[in-house]
Amino acid sequence: MLVFNKTADWLIIITALAAVTVSFWFVYSGISGSSSVYLKSDGGEWVYPINAIDTIKISGPLGDTFVEIAEGRACISSSPCLNKTCVTTGYIHQRGQWAACLPNRVLLYISKSENEDNDSVDAATW
Repeated sequence: MLVFNKTADWLIIITALAAVTVSFWFVYSGISGSSSVYLKSDGGEWVYPINAIDTIKISGPLGDTFVEIAEGRACISSSPCLNKTCVTTGYIHQRGQWAACLPNRVLLYISKSENEDNDSVDAATW
C-alpha cells in the first residue's frame, strides 16, 4: 500500500493541472504555422492571409454578403438573410472556427495556410 503525505499529494495535483493547462494552450492557441481565411460560395473560393485588412463582397442567391478581415480575425459583417445569425456569430480568429450564411450560401473559415505542410494533424479536425 502506497501512502503519500499531503505535500506530495498537492505537488502531484499541481503538476497534473500545469500539464493539462500547457496542453490546452498548445492545441488552441494556434501558435504553430500561419493561418488563412477561406471564403467559399457558389461563385468561387478565395483565400486571404489572416493578417490582411480587407472587406470582401460576395454575391449569393439572396444578394451581397460582406466579410471583413482585420487585426488577425474575420467576420460576416452584413448579409441579406432574414435571421442574421451569420452576423451575430461575430469574429473568428482561430483555426477550425467558421461562420456561414446558409441562405446565401457563403462559408467563412480559418485553416492553415496552403503552403504549410499537410502531413500534420489539425487538432480541430480530430
